[in-house]
Amino acid sequence: MIDNTELKRRFGISYLRPWQELVITRILELESEGNGKILCILPTGSGKSLCFMYPIAMLGKHSILIYPLLSLMNDQAKRFEEAGIPYIVLKGGMTSDERKAKLRKIKDGTATAIITNPEMLLAMEKCNELRAIKHPSLLVVDEVHTAVTWGEEFRPSYLETGRLIKVLEPSSTLAFTATADERITQGIIEHIFSGERPYTVRDSSDRDNIFYHSLISLSKIADIKAILAPPSSRPAVVFCHSRKETEELASVLGACYYHAGLSTEERKEKEAWFSSSTSGVMTATSAYGMGVDKKNIRTVIHTYLPESVPDFLQEAGRGGRDGGRMDSWVLWYGTENSPLKPIFMGGKCIRHALLSQMGEESADECLGCSVCVPDNYKRAGEDEIIRWVKWHPGHTIESAARNITTKAIFSKSRSMNTWKKEDAEKAIRTLINEKHLVLFLSRLFCPLRPICDRIKAKGVS
Repeated sequence: MIDNTELKRRFGISYLRPWQELVITRILELESEGNGKILCILPTGSGKSLCFMYPIAMLGKHSILIYPLLSLMNDQAKRFEEAGIPYIVLKGGMTSDERKAKLRKIKDGTATAIITNPEMLLAMEKCNELRAIKHPSLLVVDEVHTAVTWGEEFRPSYLETGRLIKVLEPSSTLAFTATADERITQGIIEHIFSGERPYTVRDSSDRDNIFYHSLISLSKIADIKAILAPPSSRPAVVFCHSRKETEELASVLGACYYHAGLSTEERKEKEAWFSSSTSGVMTATSAYGMGVDKKNIRTVIHTYLPESVPDFLQEAGRGGRDGGRMDSWVLWYGTENSPLKPIFMGGKCIRHALLSQMGEESADECLGCSVCVPDNYKRAGEDEIIRWVKWHPGHTIESAARNITTKAIFSKSRSMNTWKKEDAEKAIRTLINEKHLVLFLSRLFCPLRPICDRIKAKGVS
């Protein structure tokens, strides 16, 4: 049923992975039977796109692919181009005449794949244009978890997808995602498959080439610089909580930033730059998460945590898609909170905790997290601050921070001369909470001064 010669000619591969072969075979079987429904939950980097591209190429009938982001639509168009599969893209901003011109290619058979999004399908329904693409061979919803996570929050058009599928009457409906816990899976069944349980193919969300690190940071900026200093740590993506943070951090790192506030041209320019870069660093909001189609990302850093484990795994899973080692770092300040904090700060295996939240079990032995295999990374600033306080006991937190960040103090090493005073204060308080430094009451230096909290290194009398 699967033509290896065609696989090699179109996609440049000699054989399929076991999951790909299973999914493709099932798609072809169900398409011939009609009314097939398949949900594929496979980890990032497992070659999901080939699972529907090969059947589209072999069946030769028109198919519809629904994506949540323009960047993903562009990536898929590029893949079709490389595989020699004729396609059209239907997206926002097109005039009625432009849409009709593209739809004629479907009618006359010069194109077999339609790349679009839910908003465009709804607009076409209002214009009575859906009849031109009814009865597709396959209807594919990629990154289908967004139908639940986004549809219920800010993309209500996604909640219409199940109804649109009924209107279009495809021979088979296929839904793909890398991460779906039980709540998201039930939402997909409700919103995409109209409550009917699909044939489900699920592989573990575990990626054994990803090493998970969790770090209570003294200075996130300093730690990011240290983590990304070795050339082997790049290319890298640093996920930030806000657009402002991506821009500020990019300025400090000399990196490129990416967020939803950029124009289409700016996004394309930055995507193209990062795609071709062998050592680039991209600071980004979650807007860049699913838009990444770069195989050799070596490091993903989170300066904050998403609200859910599936979201975190999606973003961390952007790295190491070539199968090589990838390091996922979560940087915390001790006072920060998140629903995921127990996973990363609970002192137990991070990998096991993540998989447990996905309803999965992990192998008995973990060789890929900083709890089970200590990474021996020394936090930026830790040795310098403790050493300074050891040799200069009796300062207040404020005066110690002021002195530590003064260039003259570290004129030889200059290891902390870029730190801000408030960052040094925060770091000192963290070290006090961790018992590396000790507070004591004293009227040191001058008998007339009030008694106040002063600091010294642990073990110094």
